[in-house]
Amino acid sequence: MIFRTAALATFFATTVTAIDEVVPVVELVPPGLCYDWSNYAVELGRTSCNPRKIKSTTKALFKAMQKANPVRCKGGFHHDLMVMTGTTDLDSAHLVIEELCKEALHAAAEENGKTDWSIVGVNDLSEYYAGGTFLNLQTGNFQQTVDQFNARGGAPDKFISVSTDPRTNDHYPTSEESYAAGESVRELMEGDASKKYLTAPAGFTDGCAANTAMCCWHRDRQYFDKNGNCNHGDCANQNPGDNSDLCWTEHEGEVFPYPSDTTEKDIHCHGVSWGNDDANNYSIHNEAIWNAFYYVSLFDHMYTRGYVESLTNDPKIMGSHSMCGCIEDMPVVARADCQQAEGKAKYTAAVVNGLLEINHVAGSFNLEFNSCEGYRYVDPDDLPIDETSTAEFKDNDNDLAGFVYRQHHEGKLTNEQVAIVEHTLIGYRDPTVNDGDNERDAACKRAFTERFGSTETFELKEPIRESEVDV
Repeated sequence: MIFRTAALATFFATTVTAIDEVVPVVELVPPGLCYDWSNYAVELGRTSCNPRKIKSTTKALFKAMQKANPVRCKGGFHHDLMVMTGTTDLDSAHLVIEELCKEALHAAAEENGKTDWSIVGVNDLSEYYAGGTFLNLQTGNFQQTVDQFNARGGAPDKFISVSTDPRTNDHYPTSEESYAAGESVRELMEGDASKKYLTAPAGFTDGCAANTAMCCWHRDRQYFDKNGNCNHGDCANQNPGDNSDLCWTEHEGEVFPYPSDTTEKDIHCHGVSWGNDDANNYSIHNEAIWNAFYYVSLFDHMYTRGYVESLTNDPKIMGSHSMCGCIEDMPVVARADCQQAEGKAKYTAAVVNGLLEINHVAGSFNLEFNSCEGYRYVDPDDLPIDETSTAEFKDNDNDLAGFVYRQHHEGKLTNEQVAIVEHTLIGYRDPTVNDGDNERDAACKRAFTERFGSTETFELKEPIRESEVDV
């Protein structure tokens, strides 16, 4: 944890200037402030620690004190806001408030500490991520409601067993080991995974070269959840919701192209990415990246949607790729969805010794997992001269490539890291892959032609040897 308290103190020390312009009608308490703010104490909700909210609460109290006191302050409310933030202009005051809120949030997160994670029945999570455990290979629900049965005819007309316990289902009853593992996934998500930073799981302890990890699934094992093709009458070899295209796989110097939906069917890819670890890039998202990965790989897709098995678990797809892994180890696909972590806490604000203080409320921290907020790719030649400007960017949310692109633009990822991502996500420079299946298929063919020189080879089911690839 890298706190910015020292930096903030330096900021105060170098920006606070003596204010002699206040009309000396009475002695000011504390020095520099127009009014006595010692009774100022505000509780802030999980979304209220920001310059707008702080400004509105302090302004309301300033007006009340002004109304009750004949003393008038040159500069009015803005004067006091700048003094209590140790600044000389409003823009700087807003920046200080943002920094104080960020510091309080980081302190709230650090208060909870870190924890490791394990799943009942899975001795080594790297085996699960490879795609070969009972969780991947079995069929059956992890969770369900009685209403889901009743909406489809209920008992006794359509079902013998109607229960929240999937182990009793007459269609694809869930095994004891799958049920126990699913319950442990849910319990961890509702407990420590949403409150404490998780350590890296097995297989990821050395990190990823491009600070990006991804999962791709080819099978849906759970019905009733409105995700994928699995249903209570037919859940054999059913597919997840389609959000990507498999362009090709690579294994031991061989390239295996798969252009058609008949071979690939529906696949689903989803990932996370994070900035390089330094003081400027410190963020809740970076610290909670394995929480986000847990949410993606185990809770949201396996437990909630029933998505399992790697793409190459399908006997029709050659090669050997894990279900989840660092981006550099994954098969080449058109695109992937993206998740980011966001921290929330409650706060208190007060003025102490003339300066604004913001602190977190003990025990109030929690994590939320939302779609990534990214940018649509823009050719560098079309970017404005001012590299900090974002005016030329359009939002490209819930897209892993778009989030990587934004992080690169913000200096959080290197050119080399982006090149690694771009090798696997061929839609990095081609956001049309987000528009539909036809666009993804066309983009895969274009990318294959650029790398291997022929669309004819792209249609073959035989591997392309390394010696045949144009370098």
